[in-house]
Amino acid sequence: MSTQFQDIPSQKLEDLVTFPALIPVKAVSHKNTDQAEFHAALVDLTALHVPGFHAGLVTIRTSSAGNYFAATLSITFDSVDQVHALDTALRGHPLVRMVL
Repeated sequence: MSTQFQDIPSQKLEDLVTFPALIPVKAVSHKNTDQAEFHAALVDLTALHVPGFHAGLVTIRTSSAGNYFAATLSITFDSVDQVHALDTALRGHPLVRMVL
């Protein structure tokens, strides 16, 4: 069982991580989603919460079974609030099935 950002209290996360911090975030979408649309949605949504974020910081791979796209976003967060805000936004996006 993995721990999600939303499950970690802000104070605990601040105790574990020194900000600013580079934290890779994974977002998963179904394979039937258009990959370019998924990529653009991730970049646009992340840029709203993380100034300076750009398309070059996203890599997308197809799962081994070919059923999902898994995107890795290399993000430098400035605060725990920024981590939680992006996590909430990603989880609420219709193209995103899971955030790790």
